[in-house]
Amino acid sequence: MKLSASWHTLGRLVRQPTEERVLRDTPEVLQPLAADTELALPRFDACAFAATVSGLASLHVRGWRASDALWAGLATHCTRSVATMNAHDISSTVLGFAKVGRGTWLCDPALLDAIAEEVAQRGLRDFKPRNLANTAWAYATAGHAAPTVFDAIAREAVNRLHEFTPQNLSNTAWAYATAGHAAPALLDAIAEEAAQRGLRDFKPQDLASTAWAFAVADHPAPALFGTDAFVQRCAAERGFGLGTLRQLHQWQLWQEERGAAWPPLPPELAQRCRDAFCLAEGVPSELQGDVAASLRALGLAPREEVRTPQGYSLDAVVSHGGREVAVEVDGPSHFFGRTPTGATALKRRQLRAAGWTLLPVPYWEWNALGSKAAKQEGVRSLKCAKYLQEALDALTTPRE
Repeated sequence: MKLSASWHTLGRLVRQPTEERVLRDTPEVLQPLAADTELALPRFDACAFAATVSGLASLHVRGWRASDALWAGLATHCTRSVATMNAHDISSTVLGFAKVGRGTWLCDPALLDAIAEEVAQRGLRDFKPRNLANTAWAYATAGHAAPTVFDAIAREAVNRLHEFTPQNLSNTAWAYATAGHAAPALLDAIAEEAAQRGLRDFKPQDLASTAWAFAVADHPAPALFGTDAFVQRCAAERGFGLGTLRQLHQWQLWQEERGAAWPPLPPELAQRCRDAFCLAEGVPSELQGDVAASLRALGLAPREEVRTPQGYSLDAVVSHGGREVAVEVDGPSHFFGRTPTGATALKRRQLRAAGWTLLPVPYWEWNALGSKAAKQEGVRSLKCAKYLQEALDALTTPRE
């Protein structure tokens, strides 16, 4: 359809600086097209939905936001059309919704579940390497638990990795690490494939994401890291940004955590990585402030946003039972359902390896203590204090 083709074309054009600037300066120019599209959705086929979602997602990433009504309509109609989607349609649709926003209603759970069910029933033989990598990346980015999808992709991808681009390889490894989905055979195969290529054509993001993924999974990869090929390739690269440097720092911490003998990053690059990691400042959330207030009510005088020698920022640190306890307040973005994301699990593991006594406070446990309505504040404050006191006592009481 012409409408979907228009969105697909716009999604490509907006990648050009001139077009992006025009759209930023005159965002209203697309409103008539969006209104017509919303009315026409019942007549779209699966291909048109995928093209529209892909185009709108590209625009969204660059600052133009479609209405909630249009996204809601797309989510509803795409869910009904999943059975008629081909492999490209499926991967484009789930990728587009994931790009729009992890942890928001735009990553529609019903749509993601419907696609997962379709993948489980249909299989993935028709999926090209890019489709496989993008689908895994999308589910990980959306923060949506889909073990059947990840299992299916791992089985299909493990014998086809020679067809994957470096970006496909790194995105796949990153997705499994982020989702916390164990796939040891797949990771072994990715390490072997990357090593056989000598990391040729791996861009900075590919190098950093791959290294970070193996650190998160705590999965040794002697084929990839056992020689100096990886660190030499990193040392020769001048395009690392702050995010990639931070990933490499956590890979370096993993080496220290394991006491591994594989070659370390060159000192100058290692220092750049650490400096970048320490630049990441925590932004205290309302939830974090609420927990800190309850800690103060217990007379514990929490120190907030404490930087560890490894470079991690801790939400709060208190002294209790003769120990320093790191209190980490974890909101929804730290979990897949109620399972910690790869990034959260890595931070916890590396903090404990560094000797920290750690008290995670999951958002759902804290929220279960009651609302902050004034009429309940007295009762709720007592519940909060009891929750923290019991948790701290359990951590700091010596075991027999």
